[in-house]
Amino acid sequence: MRLAVLDAAARLFAERGVAQVSLREVAREANVQLGLIHRYVGNRDDLVGETFAHLGRQLAQDVLARPLEGHGFEPDSTMGRWTRIASYLAISGAPPSEAPPFNPVVAIAETIQDAYGLDATAARIRGAQIVASAMGWRLFERYLLAAGDLDDLPIDVLRADLTAAHRRLGAMPWPSPPDPPRRDP
Repeated sequence: MRLAVLDAAARLFAERGVAQVSLREVAREANVQLGLIHRYVGNRDDLVGETFAHLGRQLAQDVLARPLEGHGFEPDSTMGRWTRIASYLAISGAPPSEAPPFNPVVAIAETIQDAYGLDATAARIRGAQIVASAMGWRLFERYLLAAGDLDDLPIDVLRADLTAAHRRLGAMPWPSPPDPPRRDP
């Protein structure tokens, strides 16, 4: 029942936006009574947080199952759904201050340690940076394409290149190498 509610909430939040979905609609989509959501999940804010954590665990599992690959740019992908809720939480001023022990940053850090041999701290930093970049691109893709005058380039090529850039970032030691000396013109 709990998973049905979280999956229904994730679908609805991705389709219509978190702020536009009521608990009653989630109950109807999950085919459960509204009172059961309150009993097993909590209030609306609890549902948003639990759905975010649920999707984060799914995304982390995807990362471990398919390391060093992209994880969906479509709004209905696990990454798309997770990003949509994360943006809502950030805009509403209620971003989670805690993350479950198993989350996308941890999964990427594990992948980086295994693939590139970075130490745990460096891998966690690079994992957080990769997640930030991946979320930013997904949130602002249309703007970035327009601002960079990139509309004439194939989107699948741009997305594949972003994934490759994330792999290169994951392989970079921390702290980053120093910038080259500045040249006077």
